[in-house]
Amino acid sequence: MKTIKVTTITFHCSYNYGSALQTFALKTLLEKKKYVVNVINFIYKKDFEQYYLFRINVYLKNPKSFIGDILFLRKNYKRKRNFEIFAKKYFNLTKKKYYNYEDMKELNSEFDIFICGSDQIWNLDCTQGVEPAYFLKFVNKDKLKIAYAPSLAHVKFAKNYDEDLKKAINDLDYISVREESTLPLIQPLTEKKVSVVLDPTLLLDQKDYELIIDQNKNESEYIFVYMLEYSVELVKYCNEFSSKKGIKVIYIANNKFSGIKGENAFGIGPDKFLKYIKEAKYVITNSFHATVFSIIFNKKFVTFTTKRSSSRMVDLLDNLGIPERIYNENFNIDKDIDYDMVQKKLIDMRKTSLEYLSKALKRE
Repeated sequence: MKTIKVTTITFHCSYNYGSALQTFALKTLLEKKKYVVNVINFIYKKDFEQYYLFRINVYLKNPKSFIGDILFLRKNYKRKRNFEIFAKKYFNLTKKKYYNYEDMKELNSEFDIFICGSDQIWNLDCTQGVEPAYFLKFVNKDKLKIAYAPSLAHVKFAKNYDEDLKKAINDLDYISVREESTLPLIQPLTEKKVSVVLDPTLLLDQKDYELIIDQNKNESEYIFVYMLEYSVELVKYCNEFSSKKGIKVIYIANNKFSGIKGENAFGIGPDKFLKYIKEAKYVITNSFHATVFSIIFNKKFVTFTTKRSSSRMVDLLDNLGIPERIYNENFNIDKDIDYDMVQKKLIDMRKTSLEYLSKALKRE
């Protein structure tokens, strides 16, 4: 039986837990289906510049950023190193790095199926227009081209990209998006059916993630906090709650001067991030993916909404029957969660996404 080789392209190299773990999840899922899988080592410079140790491109507009880069050089280097170790260990990256889609045409001789997604690779404000690589423009017509859960992030963009988007998506054989809210934007641009599917991280279960977590347990109880966007409300709740419970806080915050009282774990890799969630007594977050993993690991958690991700988080918690995990003034984090019910609902939610992917892979 012929070995079928699949390759995926996404924001795999971002020093971001959601980006790294959705890359891992889709690759792992495809491997469970007995495909040989590589991730294309494509570096999209416009997006990756924000992760440089010295962000020279922003110093003229914001001179203070140079001081920040100096002050946090050690922590940023630690983050860079840990994310690169994780990618090298789990992504099976192509041997060659690519910086433009034209060079990737040579991959047609190596792979049978090409998948773009997930993450915000179709966020045209982020990529400053249609980036051909993320729409598989380098792939030959005789190859299978699938979009799995790319995110547009918005229901409209700063500029009108409709024509460019229309041309880009119609070359794909199978099209799906991550958010229901973006369907009205993209479906009118094609006669092909556009499906709405789950973020890849939701397609794996606890056992899949435990395979990459160090099994040596942390010794003491702690509250794990992941603050993706600065939130006065979250910081206040966290400090008051930890003081009341007498439990220490381990936190990660993109804002280095967060105001959170606890141990700063900024710079840990995605595998350690999962471990901290799995073994936490409580999880406090305003991140979609920290919410996802709190659910997968059956944690007591609270989610604070953000401007960028509130609809995703609210929809997920509504669909799982636990909308009360969104923070409000009367919130009680100790309220029990019926995780038997939640996991059953999650299994049902997966079915449509897994069906879409299976049919696309078999050209059904």
